[in-house]
Amino acid sequence: MHNVLHNFCKKFFSDNVYGGILIVLSTIASTTTSATTHSISKELPPMEILFFKCLAGLLILLAIYRQRFFSFFKTSILPIHGLKGLSGALGSWAWISAVMYLPLAESSALSITSAFFTSLGGMLFFKEKFHLKAWIAIIAGFAGVMLILHPSQKIFSYYAFLPLLSAFFFSASSLFVKRLSKDDSSQTTLIYLLSFMALFALLSQLYTPWIFPPSSEILKLAVIGCSYMLTQTCIIEAYTYAHTSFIAPFKYARFPINIFAGVIFFAELPPLTTVLGGSVILLSYAWLIRIEYRNKRRKS
Repeated sequence: MHNVLHNFCKKFFSDNVYGGILIVLSTIASTTTSATTHSISKELPPMEILFFKCLAGLLILLAIYRQRFFSFFKTSILPIHGLKGLSGALGSWAWISAVMYLPLAESSALSITSAFFTSLGGMLFFKEKFHLKAWIAIIAGFAGVMLILHPSQKIFSYYAFLPLLSAFFFSASSLFVKRLSKDDSSQTTLIYLLSFMALFALLSQLYTPWIFPPSSEILKLAVIGCSYMLTQTCIIEAYTYAHTSFIAPFKYARFPINIFAGVIFFAELPPLTTVLGGSVILLSYAWLIRIEYRNKRRKS
């Protein structure tokens, strides 16, 4: 199914633009995850939320693939899947902790440093070419981040380090996709990611009393699991085909989307500088896509 979608989109877009579109779709799904997590009771430990999120995702995949589900566990690179799962678990713990205490717009602003981590990692570990125009878009997007951060003093607290920590581990988890995609399908990568994260979350809570979620929170956990699974599916597909340095700026879509969610669902009104910063981010997108489109037309 993924190959069919990729071949269809390739008629109209380059692999890089295809990856960029998927990253934007992943941020929409990720915003659903973050907004729902933001509304969950703070009495539930982050690792418990992570466990139930992964469990819900695995149950959905089991229902979708049924008889083929267990065939996806065949792999010859289990340690790399384990490292990706550990990175994902640590990143998820930091992100869940952040969105439970920080406004959505501000937590997203700090986590966007992952664009730098993934671009740098792509050049260092996968020998990707240095794309000056992509880095200009990254810097322009980061300027938008600074506009968003400037008027807020609350983010410079202990919790401000959590989105930064999540950005680092999420970037590491995304970079593992480049290696995994050479041997395993995206379904195998996703199932192992959810399985290892659920295992690490369970192990971390062995000596801590569990707080079983109330019935009012169970539906929210199911929504989180479904949206997170969709997020990871888009990310895995994007990093399989596109250059990390090109698609990194598209992560900035998290800003306007999370700002909108904060306004609609939590009445978190952003200041004018936040709106200006989001505009700068969107303009950097338009510029990058236009350049890529011109390059594709010259080659064809």
